[in-house]
Amino acid sequence: MASPPPELLDVAELLDVPVQPGGKIIAISDLHLPPERTTVSGRCCEVIARRLDGETVPLTVVLAGDIVEMLAFPSATAADILEAHDDLCQALAGVTERGGQVIYTVGNHDGDLAWDLKAADAVRDVTGARLCLAADLRLPGGERIRVEHGHQIDPYNCFHDPRNPLDTPLGHHVVREVIPKIEWLGRDWLTGLHEMADPADFPSFVASRLVYRKLIRHLWWLVLVPILLFALVLPEVGRVKNRYPDTATWLHDVEILGYGAVVDIAIIALILAIVSRRAWTTLSALALAGRGYSQNAAARQRADDLIADGYTGYLSGHTHHPELHAHGSAPGNTGFYANAGSCTSVVEAIDTLHGMPPVYLRTQQLSWLEITADGDHPCQATLQSARVELPGATHFERFMARARNPHSTAPCSVAAWPQGPNWPADPKHLRDRRHLHKHLRRHEPKDQECGHAAPCGEKTD
Repeated sequence: MASPPPELLDVAELLDVPVQPGGKIIAISDLHLPPERTTVSGRCCEVIARRLDGETVPLTVVLAGDIVEMLAFPSATAADILEAHDDLCQALAGVTERGGQVIYTVGNHDGDLAWDLKAADAVRDVTGARLCLAADLRLPGGERIRVEHGHQIDPYNCFHDPRNPLDTPLGHHVVREVIPKIEWLGRDWLTGLHEMADPADFPSFVASRLVYRKLIRHLWWLVLVPILLFALVLPEVGRVKNRYPDTATWLHDVEILGYGAVVDIAIIALILAIVSRRAWTTLSALALAGRGYSQNAAARQRADDLIADGYTGYLSGHTHHPELHAHGSAPGNTGFYANAGSCTSVVEAIDTLHGMPPVYLRTQQLSWLEITADGDHPCQATLQSARVELPGATHFERFMARARNPHSTAPCSVAAWPQGPNWPADPKHLRDRRHLHKHLRRHEPKDQECGHAAPCGEKTD
């Protein structure tokens, strides 16, 4: 397989990457490939490999960090992980063999690559990638785009010295020590905690799972008792009354007590619903940090600073929240911020009926950024995004979230720069399809690659 020149084998602090005229940049982040191939990692590799193999123009593939999962699997090696996903490795090596290039910026879950020479060599050997901590993409038209994983602007996951194996941020200890114990203690209802797209949303996640997987599971008797009363007991009472007229008064009293019991059960159910909603509202109001797309706030500020310094854009990953937004307002000083999202499993909130807690569904996110590099025209960027629903939700959770998941099931363009639209227009749109469709219809996106007759945000079978 293709390998970079010997002088480029070190993990560079900042790598200068010239992009060929007429070429294209495909930026992917946060694959979190495990040591053993899974349904999620297999689908991820198949989708990306198919996309790379189908491109005929010169490609610059940017792997923007957290590609191999070495943090959650400290005993695994990069070589083992890549061997289990050889189809992706072959597709990346094919890019370099066709005259393209592969750039790998180190993240926090694969931070060992910054100091582990054996692991870094394994990545180079099978993918032909050049490794760095950050990269500057220089486009034929003179535009510059800074690429970083983004963990260095996250106070919980930043390294003081990324080349020091003893430097372990707080996030490392949470992933390796805290989350596994919590999931083990709540293994029947807290599964998926380590995949949350919003770790700060943990209180709302716990409250939602308490309602849907604990409380409702044990309230079957509230439904069963009235059904038995009306279906079995009351008809028999009527037959006994006709057969034995002397018992009419006594049976009349029993019938009244039965109706009273139904009313009592309804009142108890109402009280439990009110108490549960208040408990959920109180717990979900607790925020450990910024939620949702507010996790990209530091990266947006970084984009503004870089654009002020003459850059066209800033590209990151890390938060698992794909984003493409225009930035900068001064004349001649405009650009974009892009987050490549991820291609791994995520647990995200989907809004349900009014007054009910959101459902935290486990889905596989599939998103990446594409940038054209035609020197005759300014560069253009598009964000591809989709979600594939994964097993694990209860029947009631699926019922509550049915037809409300706003994401497409096949990757398609949801945002473009500079012509727009931005993504997301409003973070709340990504929790309820009704709100998202208003935005999509307003912009009427027509993506030729995905070929959807419906808006890209509409879920298709």
